[in-house]
Amino acid sequence: MAMSSISTFIDKRVRVITTDARLFEGILEGYDNSTNIILKSCIERIINTSDHEHNQTIELGLYILRGGNVVCIGEIDETEFQKIDWNKLKGEALKGTKNPL
Repeated sequence: MAMSSISTFIDKRVRVITTDARLFEGILEGYDNSTNIILKSCIERIINTSDHEHNQTIELGLYILRGGNVVCIGEIDETEFQKIDWNKLKGEALKGTKNPL
């Protein structure tokens, strides 16, 4: 991701997917040239695939993610975000990712 496009997300709520298929949400506080990012008010969401397991939200607070682990960063649409019932949502496992580094 180009650094200039990340700058448009500063002070906005973003969702980040990592190479190990983890899902983080938080307010983008900062970043550097290696795409290391700082999220404040960060949470990790664990979306389960089974009806027998509950989804989890883990509050992390201020959190740093290594750029080499970041697959994508996207701004959260607050209108759509409010419509999601995170307790009922079920997901499928993400396919593996490869980091070119």
